[in-house]
Amino acid sequence: MPTSGNPSPDPMEPQEHVPPQPVSEVLDHLLATEQQITVGDVFGRVAGRGFGLLMILLGLPMLIPVLPPGASAIVGPIYMLLAFQLAVGFDRPWLPRWLRRRRLSPGTVEGLRRKGVPLVRRLERYSRPRFRVLNNPVMVRAAAVVVLFMGLILLSPAPFLNTLPAIAVMVIGAGLLRDDGLFLLGGSILGVIVLGIFVAAVGLIVAAFDGLVKALKRLVP
Repeated sequence: MPTSGNPSPDPMEPQEHVPPQPVSEVLDHLLATEQQITVGDVFGRVAGRGFGLLMILLGLPMLIPVLPPGASAIVGPIYMLLAFQLAVGFDRPWLPRWLRRRRLSPGTVEGLRRKGVPLVRRLERYSRPRFRVLNNPVMVRAAAVVVLFMGLILLSPAPFLNTLPAIAVMVIGAGLLRDDGLFLLGGSILGVIVLGIFVAAVGLIVAAFDGLVKALKRLVP
C-alpha cells in the first residue's frame, strides 16, 4: 500500500557527510559582527573543538619575543587545567563561570582578528583529518601528559623556554582541532624533546652551581 509523505532514507545507502564550517570562518564572523564578546561566546561557537582552539589561542602570546609580564605564569596553569580535563575524558573544556563571562577588550578582539584567525587558517590549510588511528583515547591522554609538562615548564623561571613549549602545545591543539593524528603525534614528540632540553638545562645549571660552591669552598681558608 502506498504511503504519503517523504520516503524514509535507505539505511544501506551512504549518507552525505557535510563537513563542519572551518573554525577560522566561525571566529572571523563572530569577531567581525559582535560588538561585545565574552570568552564563553568564543568557545560556545566552536562546540567540541574548543580544546584545540584554546591551546592555539593561549600559545599566541608565547610567540612574542618580549613577553607581557606574567604571561607564562597565567598560560602555564591553564594548560595544566586543560591537560587534566583531557586526561579524565572531558568532551570540551570546562571554564569557570567568571572566566566565561569575561568580556574581551577591543584590543584583544583586534589581536585575535589580526593574528589569531590567520594562524588558525594556516593550521587548517596544512592539517586535515588523517591518521585517525592515532587520535584515540590513549594517544589523547598521552598528549595531555605532554601538555601538563609544557605547562610546568612555562611556570618555571628558565629563560628562553617559553616559545618551544607553546609551539608543542599549539601543534597538539591543531591535531585535536582538525582530527589530525599526524599533528597530534608530532606535537607530542616535540613536547618530549622540549622536556628533554629542559631537564638537560636544569642539570647543567645544577652542575654549574655545584661547581661554583666547591670552588668557593677551596678559596675559603
